[in-house]
Amino acid sequence: MLITSKNNDTFKFLKSLKEKKYRQEHGLFMVEKPVVIEEARDFRPKYIAIKESIYKENKFAHITKKVKEENLFIFSDNIFKNLCDAVTSPGIIAYYSEVHREFNENSGKFLYLDDIREPGNLGGMIRSADAFGLDGLIISPNSCDLYNPKTVRSSMSSIFRVPIYFMSREDLVDLDFNIIATSLDNSRSTRDYKFKDKDIVVIGNEAKGVSEFLMKNAKEFLNIPISDNVDSLNANVAASIIIYEMMKWLIY
Repeated sequence: MLITSKNNDTFKFLKSLKEKKYRQEHGLFMVEKPVVIEEARDFRPKYIAIKESIYKENKFAHITKKVKEENLFIFSDNIFKNLCDAVTSPGIIAYYSEVHREFNENSGKFLYLDDIREPGNLGGMIRSADAFGLDGLIISPNSCDLYNPKTVRSSMSSIFRVPIYFMSREDLVDLDFNIIATSLDNSRSTRDYKFKDKDIVVIGNEAKGVSEFLMKNAKEFLNIPISDNVDSLNANVAASIIIYEMMKWLIY
């Protein structure tokens, strides 16, 4: 089905999914990288949009077959660009159902992301969690949107492999887990701490750090030793180092 008009209902619907409000309403998010669509083997897109010229080249036939014919939408080149979030598009977009899940875990090692605001940081943390085998990421409700296209791009296909949960700070401290806050003050080095099952490490906001509520409710406090020449680390970098320290016994 070739769509050439911006007044088309399907065009309007898919375009709306660039906005958080409509992604949440429909429980869908967009993936613009063909390599990510290919690597999300255990997940089937609900819809696929493709640029007319790309479709005629038969370039992504192995991807378009992932959906039924009625859920494959071909758009003329001049309007397809309005569906894209990325500046440069390969000409295909897949739309998936949300991948986060309910937290029902009784063991494992996790990170809690406390008011992380930058989608690029969140996506990078997801990728590091995947790389080092972390058991999952728990995201606070006031953090940036997990399904923001920039978050999805930054995570690559890791968003489909890492268990991801949403949870309030209040519910977090009620878990039967060991809550550890990252802090520069009155804390011990990650080098001196032996991570164990049921540890949850809190990564704080890029500017303000860990919230006062979680600082009060944390059972332990950790820091990453760094040179005196540097005040602090980027949240994504800090999270990646801590994930590595938590899971390095699996790597070696």
